[in-house]
Parts: sequence; C-alpha cells; structure tokens
Amino acid sequence: MANTPDKDLEKRLSIGNTLSDARIRDLAAMVVAGVVIGAWAMSVGEVTILNVSLVSILFVTVGVAAYFMMPRANHAEETALFADNRALELSGLESVLGALPAPIFILNKDAIIVSANRAAEDFSTSSPLIGAHIATALRAPEVFEAIEVVLAGGVSKEVEFVTISSVERTCRAQITAVEEQIIVFVQDLTTQRRLDQMRADFIASASHELRTPLASLIGFIETLRGHARTDIKAQKKFLKIMHSQAERMQRLVSDLMSLSRIELNEHVPPHDIIDLAEVSEDVIESLDPILKASDAIVDFTNELNGGANIVGDRDEIFQAIQNLLDNAVKYGGENPMIKLRVGHGEAPSLTSTEGEPGHRAGDSAAQSAARLGVSLADLIYVQIRDFGPGIERADLPRLTERFYRVNVERSKKSGGTGLGLAIVKHIVNRHRGGFQIESRLAGGTAFNCYFSAISRES
Repeated sequence: MANTPDKDLEKRLSIGNTLSDARIRDLAAMVVAGVVIGAWAMSVGEVTILNVSLVSILFVTVGVAAYFMMPRANHAEETALFADNRALELSGLESVLGALPAPIFILNKDAIIVSANRAAEDFSTSSPLIGAHIATALRAPEVFEAIEVVLAGGVSKEVEFVTISSVERTCRAQITAVEEQIIVFVQDLTTQRRLDQMRADFIASASHELRTPLASLIGFIETLRGHARTDIKAQKKFLKIMHSQAERMQRLVSDLMSLSRIELNEHVPPHDIIDLAEVSEDVIESLDPILKASDAIVDFTNELNGGANIVGDRDEIFQAIQNLLDNAVKYGGENPMIKLRVGHGEAPSLTSTEGEPGHRAGDSAAQSAARLGVSLADLIYVQIRDFGPGIERADLPRLTERFYRVNVERSKKSGGTGLGLAIVKHIVNRHRGGFQIESRLAGGTAFNCYFSAISRES
C-alpha cells in the first residue's frame, strides 16, 4: 500500500535524524579514542602535562581526519538510508503523476519513454510504453520535431496535433526539458473543439431546417387572424397543419440535440457490456404500437447460441437499432416485411436470384474486422432489412449525411428529419464498429452494423 504524505514526511525526518546521529556517534568515538590513547601514554612513561595534552590533541585530530577521509564502519547503513530516501522521493513522484488525469510522458535524451502515468497508457495505442520511442507512442510528427528542438537546447515548446486513429482527437503537447530528461504533457482538446463545432453546426442546421416550418406557422397565424377568423372549417384545417409543423420542429430539435451529444462523446469509447440480441428484442417491443399501426411484420432471428455480447452504451445501441427499424417501417413499402438478424461474421448479402449482389456503401465486414484488429469470426453484426423499392446506387454514399433525403416530400410526410442515419453512423463510430448499407432496386435495403464480440467473462 502506498504511504500517505504524513507518513512519508515522518520517515524522511527519521532518516535524516538517523544519519545525523550516526555521524555524531562516529566523531565522538574518535575523540574519546584520542583522549584514551593520550592518557595511556602518560601512564607508561615520564612525560609532562604539556606533552600529554599535545599527544591527546594529536590523536583527536587524527580521529577527526580519519572520520572524514577513511571509510566509516556504518557507510553501508548510511548508503542504504540515502537509497531508501531516494526511493521514497521517486515513489512520491510516481504517485503524483499517476493521480493526474492528463497524459504525461518522461523521456531520456534519446526520446525513449522512461516513465508514464496511467492516463498516458490509456491515451497511447502503443504497448508497453516504458522503453518505447515517443514517436511510436504518439505517432505525431509535430510532437517529435518539437522534442528534437528542446533536446538541442531550445526553450520549451507547445504544439497542437491530431491523433491518427478510428476517431480523430485534437491535442496540445507541452514539451519541457528538466535536467537531462524531457517531460511531455498532453492536453486533450477534442471536447473543446467538438463543443465549438457543435455550436456552429447546431446554429447552421437549426436556422436552415426550422426556417420553412416557422414561415409556414407564421403564415397560418396571419391567415387565422385575418379573413379566416370566423371560418371554423378553415381554422380546423390550418390548426391541424400547424400542429403537424410544430411536431416536426420538436422532432428536429430532439434529433439535433441527440446528434450533438453523440458527436461530443464520440472520442470516448463506452465501457459497459451489453447483449445485442436482448437490446434488439427490447426495441421491437417498444415499437410495437408503430408496427401495428403500419401493419408491419418484424421477423427477428438470433443466430448465436450464446449471448451476443459487445462493449457498448446500451441507450445508444438501442437508439441506433430503433432508428434503423423505424426507417424500415417508413420506407419498406405497404405492409412492410422487415427482417432483424443478429449473428457472427459477415451479414447475409442481398443477392438476387441471378446471383448479383446489391450495391454497397460504407464499411464491409472485412474492413471492420481489420480496423478492430479481430478476425472475421470475432465480429457480431445486427442487420435490419426491408423489402421496399430499394435505393439508387448514387444515393447510397450520401445517406448518412445530415439532412440528406432521397425523396424530400416522402420524408416530410413520414415525419423524417434527415438525421436518423447520421445518428446511427456516429453511434457506430463511437463503438469503433462498422456501418454498411446495401441495396438493390426492387430488392430492398439492408443496414449492417458490425461490432467486436466479447465473452461476458472477459
């Protein structure tokens, strides 16, 4: 167990007192020895008091000189005490570094990592850190160039860099030389940058998308205050449209806020263990009123014998599957038939009777496995497929863009905001997974989400 600061201080004071006592004890022993030898010399011969004093002083001087010049009997003990004191100092430094939330790397003159705190280990993709070159830990040329400048005798440097990983991170590194070591302090600016971008995107999106329904509401209000003031039939008609427009704005604001929250935390991976099959069944149950109102049929298949466990955020995965299932209900045609499947490996393809696969956009199973660093068999997928009219090949890559709609009028009639698939994409990105869309004209559309499988024990 680590010592508390008070106990460390007590031990340091004890070590200092012990060293001082040892020095005084040795010196006193030498002085006593000089006096004893002088007294013995006087007892064995006829010598004067002056000679005895001179002999005693001589031996005391020799004793003092021997104390400073000759190896002491307790030298090993003193060295051990100094080493213990130094170990306490290092232990205290490591405790302080470990408690800091920001990544800190300590390098030698060759830019090799000699120490790093827990935050640095979590931040870096390299393992182990100790003994590795800083270039392999951060993979940021700007940081390594700044370190070289500081090593060459330059002043402290501060640089911004972007990490190269599945989720982009913006960071600032402060590099400082302390004696013969380099300290690299990393500050993650991702949340701050995302907040700035989120504000800008929200204002731009809200102003653009809310302009039309607001203008419509203002027009109807002016009509109701004017010639339709006494027209009951017109009032009912206009109030119904106004209610629809208000609901649309409410859904739009809700989706914008949801997307902003997901984007804000996209660089922070989830840590909970969830079962994809269980979440899928819960989504189907929650959408039961909508499915019945649309005469939709959902065929759920769980191809896994055991649990479909992944590391994830249950609420976000629930929202992603719900968005995809709701999308299939809206665009799956009359009395839509929907298949929801959970399984291992690669999701089934929309192969035609002639053996032609559908057009695809996004991350394939192989690409998702490569990015996650797992085999194809270690993937878990959830697939939502409809049997609607399908989507044109040119539209597929743009489906996850904000507010992109294949058919604007149809989307508005069905209550869509144009943000559903963008939300799904960002949720999958946060889970370090893959998202693929496959479609065939007159053959339906399939949405595949890939994740890394884990066992509940792990």
